[in-house]
Amino acid sequence: MNTKKASRMAGGIGNEVYEASVIARAVDRAGHCPQLKGHVHEIMFCDKYNLANTFNGNTAQLTKSTTAPMKDIIVKNSSGRIAMHGQLKDTISNNGVRKTANQIIKGKYNKTTVYGTEETTREVNRVLDAAGKTNQRVQSTGISSKTTSRIASKGLGQMPTLATLGNAAKAGGFAGAAISGGIEAATSIYDVVNGDKEWDDAVIDVAGATAKGGIAGAGSAVAGSLAAGATGTAVTAIASTSIGGAIVGTTGGALLIGAAPVVASIGAAFLVGSAITSFFES
Repeated sequence: MNTKKASRMAGGIGNEVYEASVIARAVDRAGHCPQLKGHVHEIMFCDKYNLANTFNGNTAQLTKSTTAPMKDIIVKNSSGRIAMHGQLKDTISNNGVRKTANQIIKGKYNKTTVYGTEETTREVNRVLDAAGKTNQRVQSTGISSKTTSRIASKGLGQMPTLATLGNAAKAGGFAGAAISGGIEAATSIYDVVNGDKEWDDAVIDVAGATAKGGIAGAGSAVAGSLAAGATGTAVTAIASTSIGGAIVGTTGGALLIGAAPVVASIGAAFLVGSAITSFFES
């Protein structure tokens, strides 16, 4: 596989591999619970925070308890001291939004920084502004509830909706474009410095790689979501039989069946990403 095709492949399946790691950590922490999206949100927040604070020594980590009432994450500074407690919210229902707003108004999180998904932050703060009884507000994690729900559904092996597939294509396309464009930019700059490429050619190559990586990423993400849903549906049907139930009852069988949707997701993403990149290269 040549370097250009390898970079397209990295762009195509890179996001799927990351989401698979999020799912694995979320399931390890909470099992296949219906509210898996909340754990997905917490893990993605920690990853995002730690990446943004790579050079200042601050690190975010999950609390040991999955049911801590007032803190889901803690942030430690470079000295290892706790700098912040964080409570993360991922709810878009009217009842959930009102409950969170009332908890803040009653002072439950006075000593805690409350974070929410983009949608949760917008709706809860709207209720708080209307109430006018507290100065505390929810801070956005910059992560959408559409994304946390989609990743959780993939981990649970649920069939995606059209809206979910649209979110998958958007996320995969963005990641694919960023990765492929970044790789091409690095290699093109190297070629320009060595006199093997002109700047105008480098700009064209980067733009082309970004576009191709975006298409490969979007296609891979959609294929991965569909494969996870189809595999989850099949696994559920098998588990409902006497033989399937016996397999699920074993530790190895349960682990294998639980991981099947994610494995299928990565496999489908790889195949579709490879097909798309091969088309471009040809």
